[in-house]
Amino acid sequence: MERTGGVNPNCILEIGYGAGDIFSLYQKLGLRAEGFDSSETAYQYAIGHSQAYGALLHSRMPKPEKRFDYVAACEVLEHIKDDVSALRQWKAYLKDSGKMIVSVPAHQSRWGENDIYSGHYRRYERRELIQKFAQAGMRVEKIYTYDFPACLLLDVMRDKSRKKKLSGQRKSREEYTKNSGVERDFHPLVLAMSHPALWLPACKLGELFYRTDFGSAYILLASQRRIIGKA
Repeated sequence: MERTGGVNPNCILEIGYGAGDIFSLYQKLGLRAEGFDSSETAYQYAIGHSQAYGALLHSRMPKPEKRFDYVAACEVLEHIKDDVSALRQWKAYLKDSGKMIVSVPAHQSRWGENDIYSGHYRRYERRELIQKFAQAGMRVEKIYTYDFPACLLLDVMRDKSRKKKLSGQRKSREEYTKNSGVERDFHPLVLAMSHPALWLPACKLGELFYRTDFGSAYILLASQRRIIGKA
């Protein structure tokens, strides 16, 4: 848990779990996991998998009680128009000592067909993210970029694949968002590269660039900002 601040959480809320694959990791870590996804498609897709992993899924956002050690939202914030309000809402689920893990696509200059097909409103810059978390009453403790140098190839492949799918069809951003988390029609080369023999060395190489701004996505750890005068 080094990169999550050394905290050993026992209860985590996953917002926007998509296909639910993440719950297998939480089970291995011994975490009690709950999840919410606004997409009914994702909920129906993931419910069988989540039960197998011991996770509790909600079809509606649960009551915002401060009972979670962690709130995680991976590739979710960019789908929400009012992202600062969403962060404030998510913060209401955290214990006072709880922390938030968020990942988002990086750099608006890299906007492409994959962003359109996924239903994104935006991509983010480092300073912008830190400022938005501050507006929501959160302090960013750690922030990294990832997916470099693999993104130099993967981003091109993703955009090329999505361009073909966008041709002749136009849906609303909401419709694209509902399906983005359960999309499993990957490019054959992407599937080939996901083999551990190839992907693990790429991940090890990528660790060298975590503290740079070269990657195509950010992942960060944030905590609640203390109000001066209060314990």
